[in-house]
Amino acid sequence: MRLLPNPERAWERAAHVQTLARAEIERRITPFSGEAEVLSGGHANVNVRVDAERVLRVYRRDATAAPKEASLLARGWRSFRVPAVLSAGEDFLVLEHVPHGPLQDTATCGAAVGRALAEIHSVGYDSAGFLGPELAVSGPFADCIGALRGYVDAVLDRLAPALRGELSEHVRDFLDANTEALRALASAPVLLHGDFKASNLHWLSSGELLVLDWEFAYAGPSLMDVGQLLRWSPGPEFVAAFAGAYRQSAPLPEGFERWAAAFDLFNLVGLLDGVEPESRRAADVCGRILQTTGEARAEVA
Repeated sequence: MRLLPNPERAWERAAHVQTLARAEIERRITPFSGEAEVLSGGHANVNVRVDAERVLRVYRRDATAAPKEASLLARGWRSFRVPAVLSAGEDFLVLEHVPHGPLQDTATCGAAVGRALAEIHSVGYDSAGFLGPELAVSGPFADCIGALRGYVDAVLDRLAPALRGELSEHVRDFLDANTEALRALASAPVLLHGDFKASNLHWLSSGELLVLDWEFAYAGPSLMDVGQLLRWSPGPEFVAAFAGAYRQSAPLPEGFERWAAAFDLFNLVGLLDGVEPESRRAADVCGRILQTTGEARAEVA
């Protein structure tokens, strides 16, 4: 059976999140026996399994994300599982270890993901913006699409010349041509997971979906999450089942796959920030960006 496509599994990890010394672990939790296992995933933090029941999650990029993620994990979600928070500190959470397997590229998994994302997006906001520890918008965006465009322009300007020269014109032309359509589709901000992709979605032996890594959650356009989910082209049965289940509780526009890819450009450009031009990550992300902007430019023309 085919796994959900995810080339990100092969990406190089940032050096600052690759390891965590035992002394750093025991400074945050009580001493433990056995070896610590650094888990895969997490480009902005480090996750260490310290025994059969606990995972230490240390926030290397932004320690203020810890209380926000703890609040999200404690919401009592109905259609999917999250790990329980066992304890917390200034820059870490200790989470329940939930045994899991990878998500399959099937209609069953697609429907489960659709129900989960619709439940997440059922939490609405008056304005888009960053969330505080209590999950209220603490840093609103006066213009969501304008704020996202400003972020993209700033990242493009500081990319290595080899990347900037290839992408800048394509991305900016695409955004210029589609700004008003994107703004119309972003008119109803919802709770976004913010990193809703295959590496954070897993399957349990009970037939439940497990959703991990909520540190990037914010209020914004629902298609941002959808774009991340569909980024690497899951199969048509998965996509159809996802859309059918999602639409039972929340709307998706006509042509949602194309528009989700358009919104995902904001995420994809961000993934290039500080990346080596010759890396596998750069190659995969640039390829996806050019695929999206090429398709969009052809349709606009």
